[in-house]
Amino acid sequence: MSVPRRIIALLASAVLAALAGCAPRIDIEVDRSRHFHPPPDTSPDGWWPCPVPGADTRECRLVHVAIGGPGSGTVALSVSRLPARDPGRRIGALVLSPGGPGLSGLQEALAASLDYPAELRDRFDIVGFDRRGVGLSGRVDCGEPRGSVDRLRTAKNLADPIPMRAIDLDVREYVEKCRLRHGELLGHLGSRAAADDLEAVRVALGEEKISLLVHSYSTIPGQLYVAQHPDRVRSAVFDGVVDPGRRGTDMALRTLHSPEELDDEHVPVPPSRDLPESVREAFATLDPGKPPLALFLSAHCADFSWPETIPALLHKLAAERESGRESGWRVNTVARDYAACVHWPGRDAPLGAVRPASGPSSADGAASGEPVLPLLINSRKDIRTPLAGAERVANRFHAPLLTVRGGQHGLVGYGNACAEKYAVAYLTGRLRVAESDRLSCA
Repeated sequence: MSVPRRIIALLASAVLAALAGCAPRIDIEVDRSRHFHPPPDTSPDGWWPCPVPGADTRECRLVHVAIGGPGSGTVALSVSRLPARDPGRRIGALVLSPGGPGLSGLQEALAASLDYPAELRDRFDIVGFDRRGVGLSGRVDCGEPRGSVDRLRTAKNLADPIPMRAIDLDVREYVEKCRLRHGELLGHLGSRAAADDLEAVRVALGEEKISLLVHSYSTIPGQLYVAQHPDRVRSAVFDGVVDPGRRGTDMALRTLHSPEELDDEHVPVPPSRDLPESVREAFATLDPGKPPLALFLSAHCADFSWPETIPALLHKLAAERESGRESGWRVNTVARDYAACVHWPGRDAPLGAVRPASGPSSADGAASGEPVLPLLINSRKDIRTPLAGAERVANRFHAPLLTVRGGQHGLVGYGNACAEKYAVAYLTGRLRVAESDRLSCA
């Protein structure tokens, strides 16, 4: 199923300090359209009504977060909240975060108001936000690499494709142009920053604890958040689990597939039948479009370990191709797309395997006061987030893992009845799980 692709009109400008020695600062201006536009009298830290006619009540706000260290400027996260439909039975806030990286949490929250399991809509405030660098939170886009870097896609011998110096110079030029466009933000788009932003959203919501429903690549900042803030998590579902404990080349090669093998990743798409035109328009307008390469690089280069030089990267990929383990087009595509990781800002400390803080965990941190056990959900034959990765993450967190037959990527909110039954029961506290439980949808 494809998502409508009306691109939001965005203007993102990076303003660097004019004086030598000054830290770069960034002001990001965005045309937020009538589907996300604060009234003139709105407080900088306040909520405003942002209804979409034909959908549930919706309110919005901006959450300003520091880009990096002191003096680095700020970026505004665009956040929406759908109040629980049954206030008398309200549990708390359920924060959604889709994958990509590059999909819109604002768009997913709107879809949730229309087609998510009813019990979640009744008992939780549904919160969505565009993570930094995405959509209405300062979209990052640097176009595609050119010259010798682009020619890597057709190189017959990556070990000696074209002069290494030419590739290195073209990579440096691409990275520098991107840095000049987006400033320090470019080096602070990895999962560490995403986990910090999730904490900023929690504070803005005024919630002591939040529940999480995170998909695909957002399961990495989800792991970080549960590990770093166990006392702030009431419950958490990781749907389509990514293992950060791999090398970057392995991650890229194992998850890159042709258009014939899988559809583009997307947020849940509400059923088109009987939807008002205003809802269809809002859903399309909130779509940030196809995630740009610079956003993948900003996340993947920071989160995973990569070779230190262009020759080292290309020789490693050439060995993969010569071994017969990987097809030529896949290896060449990774070489072309990820050569920039050698010089990308913000890649000093890859994540490695994320592990929770030591100590006992429980199925219901809200009730016990102990760190919560996240519920992991993964299809057995998911080629984008392989089951083996979910199993490794489950072992590190001593977490329960629900496996679902087939290869669907995206289950909760995407219409998989069995996965949604378990997720709803877990999030609402009706399902008690124990450490390292292994559950299954037949």
